Amino acid sequence: MNFKTLTLKLGLVVITLSATFTGATAITNDTPSWANDTIKVGTVDDYLPCSDQINQDYEGVSIDIWRRISEKLDISYSMEAISSFDKAIILAAKGELDLITSCHEITPERLQSVEYAVPYTTGGIVIASQSSQKPFITLIKKIMQNEIVVKSSILLIVITGFAALTSSYFKEVETSSKGKARRLTKVWTLLILNTGIATIVGSKIRDHITVLVTSLIHMLLMSAIIGTTATIIFEESITKKTNDLTPKELYRLLRQGIAVQKETSNFHWLKKQMDKAGISNDIGTTPIYASSKQDLLEIIQGKRTQIPNHFVANLTTYKTVIKQAQVEEEFELSYQMPSKIPQAFVFGNQIKEDLKKAINVEIVNMNRSGLTEQIEQNWLEGSDPNSL
Repeated sequence: MNFKTLTLKLGLVVITLSATFTGATAITNDTPSWANDTIKVGTVDDYLPCSDQINQDYEGVSIDIWRRISEKLDISYSMEAISSFDKAIILAAKGELDLITSCHEITPERLQSVEYAVPYTTGGIVIASQSSQKPFITLIKKIMQNEIVVKSSILLIVITGFAALTSSYFKEVETSSKGKARRLTKVWTLLILNTGIATIVGSKIRDHITVLVTSLIHMLLMSAIIGTTATIIFEESITKKTNDLTPKELYRLLRQGIAVQKETSNFHWLKKQMDKAGISNDIGTTPIYASSKQDLLEIIQGKRTQIPNHFVANLTTYKTVIKQAQVEEEFELSYQMPSKIPQAFVFGNQIKEDLKKAINVEIVNMNRSGLTEQIEQNWLEGSDPNSL
């Protein structure tokens, strides 16, 4: 065997061994880093349609989404219920849990301690208020309490009254006090109604000028009164934006009684609004705090205290709250955030980077296919989410 043949055979052996080694490495790399791990997953309890623990089972939009992801990525996991959203953030930040599968709103404060997955739904702060049992009377009260309506009405009465007292129709006729009172009432009424004025205008130029000026002022003041009244009626039928909640209005809501659940984004939002408005937790302005979802339901039902006139909730769970409390006819939305706030899973600080990436890829795929939206819609409509 010559040197050339030996070299060729040795080269073939090296190539074969290299290919074998490369193939083995490729097979090894196809195995995910979490294959032998059990991922610790937490979810916020009693917060349907997002998440809930019923006996030993877990249900909700976020749970169904997570189950599909875990099946697709072949992830082994254990799951535990957590009492509040704030506690879940703390456990994730400490690395005691690898993943939180609930409708956690993405807030600047939370982003300082944890990392979120790709959002799969949206929410936002809402304020629900008791529906008026006497809507017409309530509307009249709001109109009569409006500053523009009140001031314009008083000014209209004063100006037309002055014009009536100085008119020739009232001054230049000799009659009894009773007759004068009737004539004054007549001319005053016609000036207020701005009609039939020709019957009371005398021949003097002064009367004509007075009536002209009074009519112009009447037109301006009535425009203000009618415009303001129309605005009040229109606003009564729509949900206002939380951005338009003034300190004065917030103070009024607090005085009337507003409930909120602690350790939620709703609680932090209300606290921030009170701080911005300079309203402290004094007697009469302290919100009615609920320690849990069940506690909030009982407060709304009036089992703990007097039924609050308002409560702060999240758009995602608002309908579920009033349905579970059986107060669907008693409450309606009065304020709502103008923009939707993204909601997402929360990654624990010890979760592996490639697992985070894989989870995000699956959420994006589900979002693009419309599956996450369909799962949420099925929960909201009460149909079987597992039928998808």
